[in-house]
This record gives sequence, structure tokens and C-alpha cells, in this order.
Amino acid sequence: MSPRARSLLAVAFVSGVAALLYQAVWLRWFQRLFGSTAYAASATLAAFFAGLAIGAALFGRVAGRTRRPLAVYAAVECGAALLALAVPLVFRLYDPIYASLYETLAGRRDVFVATKFALAFAVMLPPALLLGGTLPLLATAYVADARQLGRAGGRLYAVNTLGAAFGSAAGVLLLPDWIGVPATYALAIAFSLLAAAAAYALGRGHDVAHAAAAPAHDDGRAPRDLLAVAFASGFGTLALEVLLIQALAQVFDHSVYSYGIVLVVVLLALAAGAWIAAASQGRVAPARLLGAALAVEAALLFALPAATWAMRDFGAGSQGRLDNGFVAALLLGGPPLLVGALVLPLTFQLAAGGRVGPRVGGLLAANTLGGIAGSVAASFVLLDGLGLWRSLAAVGAAYGIAALVAAGSVRERAGRAALVAAAAAIVFATAWSPARLPVVELEAGDRLVAKAEGANGVVSVIDGTFGRRMKLNNHYTLEGAGRLLAAKQRAGHVPLLLHPDPKRVAFVGSSTGSTAGAAALHPAERIDLVEIVPEVHALAAQWFADTNHAVHRDPRARIVVEDGRNHLRATSARYDVVVADLFSPWNPGVGSLYTREHFEAVRERLAPGGLFCQWLPAYQQSADTFRTIAATFLAVFPNAVVFRADFYARTTPRVGLVGFRDAAPSVEQVEARVRALAAAGAVDDFWVTDPRGFWMLYVGPLAARAADLAAVPLNTDARPRFDFLGARVSRAARQDFLRRTWPAFAESLAAGAAPDAPFASRLDAARDGAALVRAAALRIEGRDLEMQSEIGKLRSRVPPEALAKPDPSVSELWMSR
Repeated sequence: MSPRARSLLAVAFVSGVAALLYQAVWLRWFQRLFGSTAYAASATLAAFFAGLAIGAALFGRVAGRTRRPLAVYAAVECGAALLALAVPLVFRLYDPIYASLYETLAGRRDVFVATKFALAFAVMLPPALLLGGTLPLLATAYVADARQLGRAGGRLYAVNTLGAAFGSAAGVLLLPDWIGVPATYALAIAFSLLAAAAAYALGRGHDVAHAAAAPAHDDGRAPRDLLAVAFASGFGTLALEVLLIQALAQVFDHSVYSYGIVLVVVLLALAAGAWIAAASQGRVAPARLLGAALAVEAALLFALPAATWAMRDFGAGSQGRLDNGFVAALLLGGPPLLVGALVLPLTFQLAAGGRVGPRVGGLLAANTLGGIAGSVAASFVLLDGLGLWRSLAAVGAAYGIAALVAAGSVRERAGRAALVAAAAAIVFATAWSPARLPVVELEAGDRLVAKAEGANGVVSVIDGTFGRRMKLNNHYTLEGAGRLLAAKQRAGHVPLLLHPDPKRVAFVGSSTGSTAGAAALHPAERIDLVEIVPEVHALAAQWFADTNHAVHRDPRARIVVEDGRNHLRATSARYDVVVADLFSPWNPGVGSLYTREHFEAVRERLAPGGLFCQWLPAYQQSADTFRTIAATFLAVFPNAVVFRADFYARTTPRVGLVGFRDAAPSVEQVEARVRALAAAGAVDDFWVTDPRGFWMLYVGPLAARAADLAAVPLNTDARPRFDFLGARVSRAARQDFLRRTWPAFAESLAAGAAPDAPFASRLDAARDGAALVRAAALRIEGRDLEMQSEIGKLRSRVPPEALAKPDPSVSELWMSR
């Protein structure tokens, strides 16, 4: 290989890095604008791929006519960089437009989704179109002999895709954490300009004499049957990518790494497949290898549901960390992705002999359009209609049909049919059949009540030892009934009692409604239930009405199927109380709910005298994640206070950060609300119906740690630190937080409170609450004498009701060991 050829491969690699860095940042920005929903992700990816497809087709034809393809490539790459500079400016223009559209179209879901697609296309199509034109131009310069399109073109495609894998890994998994989103974007632009400069230098004095051109009668287009194969390859690959993300969700609890891991594995497989296909030229007939690849791919996809189910113990107790998540994605997705990756490069071989640019451009365009169709179909048709396992089998069946159609002879067709039929018989005739394989994992004593599958995953309702619960993707347990129901309802009462007259309230992450249902017992006139997963709303209304006070059917309730951040940023509604429920720190999109920008948007949505309560699962925090949230919250709500929903020490303690738009209410106002709730007689919970019990839930003013938290970097859209801190939370870090960091932090709030701090006159009760938590910790550690001493001191200070009734929804003191 000549030095010039190596240099062109280097340009292709850098170009691939730049393209996927752009995509990673654009996807993050669109999620911020549209919300972290499956529809938002699909809109962004569809717009990006549509631009690539149009660009590949358009500049493929240009490449077939120009004698200086590298000069044109340099101009195209520079143009993409310039248009990329304009994208952030357009996003700023979209903010007020989108808010207006949200108010107008939020109730018309289909129209609103279509509008999101249109907005995404308007922003991303121009730069993506130019990015799509880069590879056909490079191919025209790199492939010196049209007859070697399969080998040389496959090699170029492999290197370009390998660069894309590196760009994806950097843009999704690493750089936003290391240098921030703006710097990541600047790096993408720099890579584009570097590739352009290198290509321009390489092209000087090297005009293409159309040695790679076809005879004069060739119209430049690839044969239709190869375009169809390229389309089918793109459809299968992107459909498999969507389904693989869902399959891995059954192995691991999703984290911010999940999408990036699968994307990197897909791109690495495409690069490896292209290299293998290029190396096969002259050794194996491409048509025969193509047919074999299609048939083997069908067999592998038939078996993938069983392989996923068998692997579910691999991720037990894990949050999809970068290391084991990557291993699982390679083991499950590697074989089918690699085999499927042979298909497109083999069409290059079969298309050899025509003009390089138009043929490569046409095949890439067809492949990319297929990718759009596959991604959308998998997300919104297959998963909704067939479920996960049957969707994988359906894609496998499509590959099997393609293998038969692509057969060149009756003998080949019979052989491929035998292979596909044998694989189907082996899989479908056993208990591992996708038609019989369970998608919900049940524990001993569990009974599956209901389930629903869709683009957001598998939602199930399960009756078990501790009552009814809801799960998402086998790992994320949502709020439910059972032993802890009172604590969950208490989390709804506490913020509502802190407002003198809560008329309009919103619950973000309403889940089963166990917490939001508390609002039904208060003088609220409007209750907005905001939940991103539509299936959760439906199942909560049907199966949890007896524990959530039928809040979903309450005439005051409004069901909002939307990302919570997106709703609060775009709605014109003003709320007296906004309650954000528990979010697992490692789940995708959660970090955006803890950014300074989101907290500021919530504050803007509060009516005069309004408050915002963000509940945190202390049992899932590390010291770093908690301090990051607390510092960011305090920066927006300087008068913030901290409450508990219980007195757990080690099991499932909940911590609430409460921020007030204006001054905090007086102690007298709060106690009047508590007494009014008690007088209504609908709640039997000492901790929210007796002022003495209520103030034991108080922890203290967050400003007591202002000096310490001032040194903690804030979580912002530009520096989304929490995304990565949350994904790295380990079991050991969670245990250390509960044993050391949180108890010390909580007690320091009361100890360091200023005399004029909110509710300063009730800090003695807060200290008693901390003592109750200490007693629970001593019991867990088996230090019974010290526990009894702590309880003895408490008896002289707290109301008798606080310790008289054994209540496992309050503390481990009353749980069996």
C-alpha cells in the first residue's frame, strides 16, 4: 500500500471520528430540547441518517464527474464544520418556538411527535447531508481500479467505520465527562477541518483520470437488486441495534453507558465485517458468501432471545458498568452484528466495474435509508406489536427470506432454506422458543399480574412476598404497595404540608402513584402526573388504584406522558408544589434532572410562595453523587431545607431537598396544615398528622453546609458530571454513604444552622429524628445495649406515639432481623 493510500485511510478514519462526535452531541442537545424519550431519540437519529443518505446519493454522483474529488471532499468537510457551528444558534432559536408548540400540541401525541421529527430534520439535515457525501468522494480518490471496489472500497469503509466507533466511544462515553459538551463539539469541528486540510493537500497534483470509471454506457447506478440488499442490510442492522439495547436491559439496569456501548459494538462489528469482506475478494465468491451470511444471520437472531435469557444472571446486581456492559454487548450482539456486517461490503464487490463514486454513494444511501426504517420500525412497530423476543425472531425471519431471494440457483436456495429451517426448528421446538420464553423474571413466590412492552422497555406488575410492585426491564423496581407503602405516601404528604395552600401540584416521575396519591387528600385543584413511560400510567391506573387513592382517575388529575424536565421547561403552568420522585442515579437521562438548568426551570414554573421537593434514594447514592446534587440544588435554591420520609438507617432511606421560590413558610403555617390533615381523618400516620412527629422528619437547612458545598463542581448541561458519577456508583460506595457520609452530613445541618434559618425553632425535633436513625443503625450492627441507651434518651424527649407503635415503614427498629 502506497503512503498516499495510507494517508487517505487516515483521512477516512478522522472523518469517521468527527461524524460520530457530531452525532453524540446533537443527540444530547435534542434530548435536552425534546426530552429523553424514545421518540426524541428516533427523531434525532432519523434526521441524521436521512442527511447521510441524501448526501451519499448526491455527492456520489458528483464524485463520478469531478476530476478533483479530494478538493470537493475538503470543501464538503469544511462546509459541514461551518454548518455545525450554526447548529447551537438554531437550538437557541428553537427554545421559545418549542415551548409554544408544547402548549399547543402536547395533547395531540401523534402530531407532536411528527413536529419533533420536522424540527430535528430542519436542524440536522444540512450538516448531515454534507457528512454523508464524504465517503463517496474519498472512495473515488482511493479506489484506483473499479474492479477492486470490493477490496479497496471495503477497506476504506472499514477504516471510516472504525473511526466512527472511536468517535462514538469518545463522544458518548468519555469526553463529556472529561472536557464537557462544548469542548467535545469543538473537537469534532477541529477533526473535520483537519481531515479537510489533509485531503486538500493530498489532492494537489493528483487529478482523477477516471481510471475507476465505467464504460461510457454505464449510468453510474448500482443494480437494483444490490440496492435492495443494501437497504435490507441497513434495516436489519439498525433494528438489531434497537432490539439489542432492549435485550441488554434485561441483563443490566440501564445506565448512561448503555446506548454508547451498543453503538460502539455495532460500529466495531461493521468495521470488522467490512475488513473481512474486503479480504475475502478473490477467495470466496461474493454471491455465495452473501447468501451464507444472510442465512447464518437468521439462525443467530432466532437464538438471540434464548442467549439473552440465559445470560441474565451475568448482570445481577449490576448497573451496566462500562466493563461488564461492553463484555455482555460483545457476547450477545457481537456474532449477529459481525455476520450482518458482511452484507453491505459484499454488495461493493458485486457492484464492481461501474463508476466508483455513484455506486458507493447509491449503496450507502440505500443502506442508510434502510437503517432509518429499521430503527423506527423496531422502536414503534415491532416492540409495540410483537414484544422483544418475537421482534428478534421476526428480524431473523426477514434475513432468512432475504437469503432465499438472493439465491442464484435452485440448489443454493434449497441449501439455505434447509439451514434456516433447521435453526428455526431447533429453537422454536424447545422451551427456548421466542414464543414461549418469558420476558419477565420472577422471584420465588412471585406472580405476574400484567405486563406491557413498548419502545421504553418491558413494564410488569408483580404480586410478591412484600405486596404488589411494578418493574421496568427486570431491574428497575418502581413504587408499589407492600410494607413500605406508608413511607411512599409520606413522601407525598411532606412537601404538600410545607405549602400553606397547595392548589396546583405536579408529580414528576409519578410511577404507580403511591406518592402522588397523597395529593388526593389535600385541597389541590389540579394534580399533574408526569411520567415518561406511557405503559406505567396505564398499569398504575389499572392495578394500583387501591393504594394510590385512584389518583389517575381523579377528576383533578391530568395525565402527562412526557419527560419531566421537558414538561417543566416548556409548560406555561405555574405550580404551588412540584414533587420529583426517586430516580436511580445510574439510569439514562436522570442526570439531566439534577442539572442547574433544570432546577432553574422548575423555579421558573413555581407560583409565588411555591416550593420544589426533590426526593433522593439515599440507598443508591455515593458521597460524590449526593454532594453534586446538593451543591447544584443549593446554587438555585439558597433557602433549601432537607427532610426525611422515614428513619431508616441502611435499607431504603429517602431524603428530600426542598427549595422555596420565596421565603419558607412559618412554623405556625406548617403546623396548621398538619392539624388540618389530621382533622380530615383520612390519614393514619403519626408523622404527618402530629406536628411533633412531623418536625422529627426535618433534617435542617442545606445552607449549613454552604461553605463545604461551594467547592463541589455543579452539574450542568455543559458539564454533565452526574451522568458519569451516577453510572459509576458501586455497592461499596452506596454502603459507605449510608454508614458514614449521610449520617454525618445530616447531623451537621442541625448543628450548623444559623439562628434565622428556616424552621430554626424546631431543630431540637430534627436532632431527635437523627437520634432515631442512630438507634436503627445500632440495632442493625447488633449493638443492642447502645441502641437501648439511645432509645431511653429519646423516650424522655419525644411524644410517646413516636415509639409506641412498631412500624416497619418508619425504621429498621421494628423490622425482624
